[in-house]
Amino acid sequence: METQGVISRVEQPTDWCAGMVVVPKPNGAVRICVDLTKLNNAVKRERHILPSVEHTLGQLEGAKIFSKLDANSGFWQIPLSKNSALLTTFISPFGRFCFNRLCFGISSAPEHFQKRMSQILEGLEGVLCHMDDILVFGTTQTEHDQRLYAVLKKLQKAGITLNEKCEFSKRSVRFLGQIIDETGIHADPEKVKAVTSMSEPKTVSEVRRFLGMTNHLGKFLPHLAEKTQPLRDLLRKENEWSWGEPQQRAFNNIKLELSKPPGLALYNSKACTIVSADASSYGLGAVLLQKQENQELKPIAYSSRVLTSTEQRYAQIEKEALAITWACERFSDFLVGIPFHVETDHKPLVSLLGSKNLDELPPRIQRLRMRLMKF
Repeated sequence: METQGVISRVEQPTDWCAGMVVVPKPNGAVRICVDLTKLNNAVKRERHILPSVEHTLGQLEGAKIFSKLDANSGFWQIPLSKNSALLTTFISPFGRFCFNRLCFGISSAPEHFQKRMSQILEGLEGVLCHMDDILVFGTTQTEHDQRLYAVLKKLQKAGITLNEKCEFSKRSVRFLGQIIDETGIHADPEKVKAVTSMSEPKTVSEVRRFLGMTNHLGKFLPHLAEKTQPLRDLLRKENEWSWGEPQQRAFNNIKLELSKPPGLALYNSKACTIVSADASSYGLGAVLLQKQENQELKPIAYSSRVLTSTEQRYAQIEKEALAITWACERFSDFLVGIPFHVETDHKPLVSLLGSKNLDELPPRIQRLRMRLMKF
């Protein structure tokens, strides 16, 4: 790192000094990080909002051919000013050093890097950038190649180098932890295998770990919040640990459904869009559907959440109205600015949210209706 100019030796006294953290990489190499916890409390951040995974993948309309580019040691390609360099001083068995390049572990690094990459690739079509991962896509081979050439030209001009993990002209790629091809978005088999191979939880922390891993794949599973209710009961402090038949059945059903998760279609801003929402005693469930060219309805994303203890005491009609409102807000990235249909199995809501005047509604329904007005 010193030979490459990434770090420099520090001899003079410094205001800041942090500990070194060594992180092993999957390829057997090591990554040198720094524990900058104290410095991060004083860092002025740019507050550049990182795009969500759903927002990024929602722009893949018509994609059939893909290339994935990976920046080489991404953060290290951003130089630090001399004033900032000494703030990153860290101590090692070989003495003190400071970074000349943007380092891993500093709170402002991800958003600054995302901002710089977005500025470099600004104005290019068929390009998605999420940190140091760049996805180039096209409907045809010619369109893909033209877009890829334009991206490589921009990166070369900016001095960004790529590593050996790049993939070119593929029909299917792994991007942001999911498998993407022309048919849609699919769960990563490695993540599915990690969940389905888990043994029965023996403690509360193991239940929490299992639920965390299933929530990561929640967009592929309908009504997940309702299905995990028996397991979530074990997390309550007032409940005694008891792994019974309901918990075992929920555990087995979730693993079974995850073993064959449904694929999700690619979002199309011009297709007929339907938001379907439902409420149970414990949770809310929603699915975003779109009509394909063959007029078949296909899911774009599933979502679910648990009702709070207060929401569980709502009247059923209020729960159903909450489900619709929450679903529209949950999928707002896909819905704002386009006409879409809302589907519910609760007939009284049709007039309450459709034809009734605002001042004729009960207070809680009125507030939910006002939240829906932006759509």
